[in-house]
Amino acid sequence: MLIAMINENLISANSVVHENTTKMVFVCPCCRSTVILKRGKYRIAHFSHQANATCVGFSENESEAHLKGKLTFKRQVREMGYRVEIEVVMPSIEQRADVFLPDEQFVIEYQCSPISFDEINRRTRNYRHLGNQVIWILGGRHRSRALTSEAVAKFARFQAHLGFYIVFYEASAKQFWLYDHIQEIAGKLNWQSQTFNSLAEILAFIKTSGQLSDGQSLNSVGRSALLQQLRRIQQSNILKSPTYREMVTACYRFGRLFVGCPMICHGKQAGGLPIFKQTILCWKVWLVLEIFETGLMQLSNRHLNDLFVQSVNRFGRQMVQVNNYVRFYQIEFLNFINGLRSQGYLRHTVNGVQIIRRPEWFGSYDQKRQFIMTAARLM
Repeated sequence: MLIAMINENLISANSVVHENTTKMVFVCPCCRSTVILKRGKYRIAHFSHQANATCVGFSENESEAHLKGKLTFKRQVREMGYRVEIEVVMPSIEQRADVFLPDEQFVIEYQCSPISFDEINRRTRNYRHLGNQVIWILGGRHRSRALTSEAVAKFARFQAHLGFYIVFYEASAKQFWLYDHIQEIAGKLNWQSQTFNSLAEILAFIKTSGQLSDGQSLNSVGRSALLQQLRRIQQSNILKSPTYREMVTACYRFGRLFVGCPMICHGKQAGGLPIFKQTILCWKVWLVLEIFETGLMQLSNRHLNDLFVQSVNRFGRQMVQVNNYVRFYQIEFLNFINGLRSQGYLRHTVNGVQIIRRPEWFGSYDQKRQFIMTAARLM
């Protein structure tokens, strides 16, 4: 940690200029136990708890990247003209904010190490309970790994002009990265990547001036992406992977093959918002089974609403950094129902929808693969 107390006053490690510190007693602001000043030629000056000490607010084994990041954020926020503090202990929630802008009630958390969904959810809720906004900036360790739907659920925020986005900072490169317009396309996460030199630049861009770059968009998805997705499903089934097991079983109950699901399940854009525990394809296949394979010819609005609730409970994933995230499931649900209507499978009525015709399933992997390769129109 970078901050300690001496004689009831806060002091930063890099501001200790006394040559002989052996007689100086430094205290942790959180647990009030004695801490040790450590500084050397190659490491940032910092305080450390003594062996076997337990402290809720401050973690030991703090990385050099984390220390450098907090100091960088503090300096850059101050250059932006804001009052800023680092390592601010908030006793009522037993948390310590990496960087805190008290006048703005804004917290910046720099997350370099792994963290569970439950823990980041708890911390975020606690900050909001005190009236603070919070943005999580991820370290290089997170950026070096493949982006997963779980990481999106933990860290992604949303802006209309950026879609779902995540911010990274590489302390060694002194560079910020923005992954924006995160989408699921044919079962894989895709995004646009942009770099920034300062916190001021990236925050200003997020707030007002997001622009589409040349990254892949949903509209550019073609046959190759669908064939790759189809191949992944087939390989998963052959290897008996648990990835699609639940939906394979659900399809089997109706005498259907998951890999042979109707093309409407892929959709013209082969993807959507990155909000599902499994892929959006699993969610759509489940809806097609429930709408068209249960023998019904009409579905009331209440029935449709029940299907929506069941689908969110079964396939939805909570978004920690997004308020009212359920609205995004509503968007996907309405888009899919409207797509079924526009393709001539459903007709809207006063009380709900009427089934006009049923989507065509494929009898095998090879049959569907051949269709994707040769059909003049996929939908």
